[in-house]
Amino acid sequence: PRSGTSDLQGTMANEKAYLRSFTDETYLWYKDIPNVDPLNYADPQKYFLALKTPAKTASGKDLDRFHWSVTEEEFNQQTSGIEEGYAISWARAASSPPRNWVVSNTEPSGPGGLLQRGDKLISVDGEDFINGANVNVINEGLFPTKIAPHTFELMRAGQLVKYTLTPALISTTPVRYTKVVNTPTGRVGYVYFDDHIAKSEDMLIKAFKELIAQGAQDLVVDLRYNGGGLLYISNELAYMIGGSNTDGKTYNRLVYNDKLAQRSPTPFYNTSTKDEALPTLNLKRVTILVGTGTASASEAIINGLRGVDIDVTLIGNTTVGKPYGFSPQANCGHVYYTVQFKNENAKGFSDFADGFRPTCEVNDDFTKALGDPAEKRFAAALEYRNTKTCPAPTGVTGSLKSVGEIEYKVTPNPSKFLMIPN
Repeated sequence: PRSGTSDLQGTMANEKAYLRSFTDETYLWYKDIPNVDPLNYADPQKYFLALKTPAKTASGKDLDRFHWSVTEEEFNQQTSGIEEGYAISWARAASSPPRNWVVSNTEPSGPGGLLQRGDKLISVDGEDFINGANVNVINEGLFPTKIAPHTFELMRAGQLVKYTLTPALISTTPVRYTKVVNTPTGRVGYVYFDDHIAKSEDMLIKAFKELIAQGAQDLVVDLRYNGGGLLYISNELAYMIGGSNTDGKTYNRLVYNDKLAQRSPTPFYNTSTKDEALPTLNLKRVTILVGTGTASASEAIINGLRGVDIDVTLIGNTTVGKPYGFSPQANCGHVYYTVQFKNENAKGFSDFADGFRPTCEVNDDFTKALGDPAEKRFAAALEYRNTKTCPAPTGVTGSLKSVGEIEYKVTPNPSKFLMIPN
């Protein structure tokens, strides 16, 4: 039991029995849970991982790729927008020698804010990253287990740059770039958004007020790295896009298993959690930049808007495919995620477990900053808006592949690939 809490002494068998009961009662596919022996698992968390459906999607992927647990401390940090580390996101084109990692994004307020999109990793603490064999040194530098400085060498525009970074707790900025671009056919707004967390609400409201003040007539929303989070944030953002075109209409409906009470459809929210009117561009069309990191609540925006016949153009790569969500459950110092509902739009559609395919397939472009009209995905969005034609495939693929030889030691971020109900 943890000091200062209402915890009572239990046993590992108690914990495992609770987890089995929790999944039996709430799991969307509870009928598919395999009959596994809890004694074969060293701890409750490993046992929990086995309590999921073995079913596959149409493409052969696991239907349930979203079943895991984290400690309560990690949960509290990450869902409040607190991140531990350098706040660097890497595009991992190759994770076995010759390795090829480039910076895809950084949090400006974090230690990694000195790095730039497109910087290619050359060495970590003096160890050759591209071909080096000392993966222990590389791992500790990239995913440190203690607070200590680490040295990184990177190639930037043909020049070698060197930085010494110390990991820290960082408060993230989910709405980072807002601008309006002049085009021959009107003023087009751009918003970069990468995390559906509670503090996103005020940032999105501020961004849309800026877009309205600057006369935006159309909009590009950059969700390429947004793995989801709070579903009500996605609902508010969808309204800020569609406005009067969503009045009185259904945004989504959550469908639970046959043991649980079903919910009524959820309308588009036109007010914030502070009960203030949300700003809106009142658009009948929107372009969304997507990729292999776009999931869950981000996909709900696409599905919700299409459900009320707002024209949604997708530029980038196929999204993750997560029409599912959950209410995280805390128990004995851990928080557990088991799929508890599927998310339907106003037309009853939720069949995108293999992701949404883009209108135009455009690989990530790390040679330009996010929000630069010359960045290939943004440029393709502007081109398609005017010509309805897609550019020829170009750019560098920034796939989120498994790390391979370099062990990925960071616990999956529970603010990613989430859809938490209203």
